[in-house]
Amino acid sequence: MSLDAEQKTFFKENGYVVLHDTLTEDQIQAGVEAIWPHLDADRDDPSTWIGAGPISPNCGDDPALLATLYDSSVYEAAESLVGKGKLTRPTSFGPKLNFPTGDSEWAAPGVHLDGYYTPTNGVAEGTVGRFFVGVTMYLSHQHPTGGGFTVWPGTHLQSAEYFKTNAMLSVKGGNVRDVYELPEPVEVTGPPGTVCLWHGGTVHSASKNCRPDIRFCMITRLNHIQNSDILFEFPDDPWAYWDGID
Repeated sequence: MSLDAEQKTFFKENGYVVLHDTLTEDQIQAGVEAIWPHLDADRDDPSTWIGAGPISPNCGDDPALLATLYDSSVYEAAESLVGKGKLTRPTSFGPKLNFPTGDSEWAAPGVHLDGYYTPTNGVAEGTVGRFFVGVTMYLSHQHPTGGGFTVWPGTHLQSAEYFKTNAMLSVKGGNVRDVYELPEPVEVTGPPGTVCLWHGGTVHSASKNCRPDIRFCMITRLNHIQNSDILFEFPDDPWAYWDGID
């Protein structure tokens, strides 16, 4: 499935686009079944889900999870933004879970850009992991205040301008709260198979899960195949390497 002109325009202006009905029921169920054995929680006892883990179970190379990216319309949709054959093909896809907190008071989450070192995220200090298209996919129904993936629309354009004159490592830990003018955030919600494609320069975060459900979510980051050559390029036209964007 290629994105249509309206979807591409929305992505260009907002830095993300939300798609629905991307997976079959069988793909959704197979994905969930692949994740559950790796969780420290009793599937039949929701009281054990509160504060459980792991957040990132080590099963992203399971064929059922990779199928949600490659045997669906999702990867093709991402390609339609950058150009066919221009994106990398990760060998692992998510998962990224968000467990109930047991707290009923929701608040907007912190903000960040991906690819920057923090003491706990596995990124090497002194490096930066710029990428082109992020993919966030829900395998469960995502209700408001349930720990949904959250974006700050239009911040990808601020990133494009900021890094023309500032070093990429000038943003410590990816925290841009004191650097960007942040709009109101948007928490992405929807039924299983809801996908958010987002620009790598878009400010985002996971939000607090104030519902009793686990957020079953898949996340990966797709790079341009020329990434090593263009990592530090921020041309005047921010869409110079996006063949699918006019």
